Amino acid sequence: MRKGCFVLILVITGLIVPANFFANSYENKDTGYTAYIIDDADVLSQSEEADLLEEMKFITEHGNAAFVSVNDNPAYSTKEYARSLCEDYFGYESATVFMVDMENRYLWIYSQGSIYNTITNDYAQTITDNVYTYASDEDYYKCASIAFEQITRLLDGKWIAQPMKYISNAFLAVAIALLINYFVVMMLSRSKKATASQLINGIYSKVDINNARADFTHQTKRYSPQSSGSGGSGRSGGGRSGGGGGGHKF
Repeated sequence: MRKGCFVLILVITGLIVPANFFANSYENKDTGYTAYIIDDADVLSQSEEADLLEEMKFITEHGNAAFVSVNDNPAYSTKEYARSLCEDYFGYESATVFMVDMENRYLWIYSQGSIYNTITNDYAQTITDNVYTYASDEDYYKCASIAFEQITRLLDGKWIAQPMKYISNAFLAVAIALLINYFVVMMLSRSKKATASQLINGIYSKVDINNARADFTHQTKRYSPQSSGSGGSGRSGGGRSGGGGGGHKF
C-alpha cells in the first residue's frame, strides 16, 4: 500500500513518466490509425502541439501520422532516421512521418503503405520545398501545420501548389529551346557538301577485263545451331518496397 502511494506521488510530481506520456497522441476509433507528436527538440509550445494534433487527425482516415523533432540524429541521414522511426512506431502499416532534424537542419517526409501511393517521393519533395522557409524562420508550427495540411489535401484527392516544379520546368523548356536554336543555326551555317551520288558521277573510271575465267573447285557446309536456353524473369529477393519520401534543408 505504501509502495503504491509512493509510485502515485512520483507520477503526479513528474518523476516517473507513464508509457506514451512523452507524446501527444490521438487514435481514430473507426480506422484504428494513430497520430503522434514527439517533440524531443522542443520546437513547439504545448498549445501548438495541441493545435497541430487536431490538424493531424484528418490523416488518420487514411493511415498513421507522426510529427517528430530531434536534436540528435544517430543515423547517417535524416532519410534513414525518419524511415526507421516510421517502422518503429507503426510497423509496416500505412503511415507518414514529418521530421524536423535540428542536428542536420533538414526537413523530411517519409511515407509507407497506402499513404505512399499518394504522398510519393515527388510530392514529399514538393511539400518540403513549400514549407522549408518557415523552418528557416524558426516558425516550426506553421511549417508542420502547412505540411500536414498539404498531405491531407492530397489524400483527399485535391491539388497543392508546386511552384518549384513549375519554375524548374520553365528553365528546362528555355534550355531545350536554346539548344534547338543552336543546332539549327549550326546546320544552316555549314557549307553545302556534295552528295555521294554526285561524287561518284563526277569520277571518270575505265576498267578493262581480259580473259575473265572462274573455276568452281569445292564447297563447304557450316552448321550453326540455335541457342535453346530459356530466359526467365524473377524477383530480386530481400527487403520490402512501398516506402519513400523527400526533404529539404532549412
